[in-house]
Amino acid sequence: MKTLIISSSLSPTSHSRILCLETASRLKAAGADVTLVDTRELELVPHHRGPTEDMRTLTEQVQSADNLIFGMGVYCYSINDNLKIILDNCCEHATGKFFGIVCAAGGTKSYLATQHLTQICMNEWRMLQLPRVVYATGTDFVDGHIHTTEITDRLDIFAHEFYDIGNKLLN
Repeated sequence: MKTLIISSSLSPTSHSRILCLETASRLKAAGADVTLVDTRELELVPHHRGPTEDMRTLTEQVQSADNLIFGMGVYCYSINDNLKIILDNCCEHATGKFFGIVCAAGGTKSYLATQHLTQICMNEWRMLQLPRVVYATGTDFVDGHIHTTEITDRLDIFAHEFYDIGNKLLN
């Protein structure tokens, strides 16, 4: 199973990136072939100015992946502009793929923000979503590490279910 994890936050201390790294580690331990893309390292531009070489590479990675995991922070109760650029320009070959979401937000009241990403993926590319989302808040992290067992337990369940269901969909 070839999984592409896209960490979309631009923050140098991104909590959603930590969730992506932890998810990648769990999936690799289960036997998945995982590629983690940290979009802080990519040149992403709006459609009218692109695509850049990084965007072409990401488009190819999306096409060759069996499934995708999007890591996102919450910005104004929705996805950030970086993720929007990726969705608009690099996901044309995501049709019918299985996907999951790991999300970090400042507080507990933004848990429905992931639904915007769900709507885009399901309506635009008829993707299938793992019905479990990992949602963490700022209080779940200390010094760049997850410190609550609730979130590590959620990550364990998410990775296990994503791997199992993803493999079943491929067979």
